[in-house]
Amino acid sequence: MPAVYALFWLGTASAQDSSYEISNDLPGIGAATVYTGAPSGFDPATASDADLQTYGYPRRPDPSDKKAYAVWRRAVSATRVTPELVPNPGRFHRPSQQVATGSTVKNTTNASSLNWSGYALIGGSPVFDEVVGVWIVPNINIQFESFTGYSSMWIGIDGDCTCDDLVQDGTEADWVGGKATYDAWIESIPNPEVVIKNFSIQPGDVISAYSLVGTKSGVVTGFYYIANFNTRKAVSASLPIPTGATFSGKSAEWIFERTEVNGSFENPLPYYAYAYMDNAYAYRAGSNKSIGYLSEANQDITMVDPAGKKLSKAYEQDSDSLWFEWLAYP
Repeated sequence: MPAVYALFWLGTASAQDSSYEISNDLPGIGAATVYTGAPSGFDPATASDADLQTYGYPRRPDPSDKKAYAVWRRAVSATRVTPELVPNPGRFHRPSQQVATGSTVKNTTNASSLNWSGYALIGGSPVFDEVVGVWIVPNINIQFESFTGYSSMWIGIDGDCTCDDLVQDGTEADWVGGKATYDAWIESIPNPEVVIKNFSIQPGDVISAYSLVGTKSGVVTGFYYIANFNTRKAVSASLPIPTGATFSGKSAEWIFERTEVNGSFENPLPYYAYAYMDNAYAYRAGSNKSIGYLSEANQDITMVDPAGKKLSKAYEQDSDSLWFEWLAYP
C-alpha cells in the first residue's frame, strides 16, 4: 500500500462494534457495509476520528470553520436509517469524457466534457481524501419534448485525472416513460452504482453528502454519508475500492452529469433549468481544514455534445457555492 495512506484522517479505526454495522455481499459489487447507528449517548461533536469512522460518520471539520462545521452538525444530527443497497448494473457515473481545455484565469482553467458540467479541484499535495457538498434536488417535471433522459448531481474524488478509480455519491433525476424519477446512490468506479432504495428523494429536497476514503480492516475503502435535510433522515455505508483499481486522490469534483445507462451517456439531458450547490469543499489527507472549490487549481467544466453544442454549464457564485444551468438538448 502506498505510504500516503498513512496520512488519511480515518487511518485505522478502533475495534469495530459489529452491533452497529451490517456487512452485505452485493451481486456484481462485492463487500459492502451499512451503518445502523451508534451507542446511546454517542456525540459526534466530541468523538475521536476513529470512532466517527466506526459508527459511519463523516470527518468533523475544524470548529473554527463555522459554516462547514454547522452543516456537518446538522447532517450528523439527522435520524439514521439503515440503507437498503441495491446494485444497478446498467447505470454508471463515469469519469469526465474531456474533449478540450482552454484558457486559464487565476486558478481556473476552462474545459469541456461530453458528460460533465461543474468544477473540479486538480492536483496538489497531500492527496484529496474527502469531498463535501450540499445541493437542492432539481425539478425535471416540466418537459418540452418527449424522450428518455438521465441526469445526476454528485460529489466525488478522482475522475478528472489520469486515474482508474472514482469514489462518489449523489442523486439521480431521470425522465423515463413520461415521468420523472428520483433516487440516491453511491458508487466506486469501475463498479456500477448502488441505489439506496429506502431513502426518499424528491425535487426541492436539500441533500448534504460526504465522500471519504480511508481504510477499513486494512482495505482501502470509500465511506459515504448522505443526509436529507427535508426529511431529517440520513444513511451511511462503505464500499471497498474495487479489485484492480487504485485510489489516487488527484481530483475532487462537484458535478451535474449525463448519466451513462446501458453503455451510453449520449442521451438527452433532462430539462432542469437551474440547480444550486453549496458547501462545496474538499479536504486533503491528514487535515480537517476545508478547501473551497475555487481556492486552488481547478477546472470549470462545460458539458457539450460531440459537435460542440453546449448542454450544461456551471457558474461561480462565491467561494463555496455554485449554480448549474441547463442550456440545450443535444
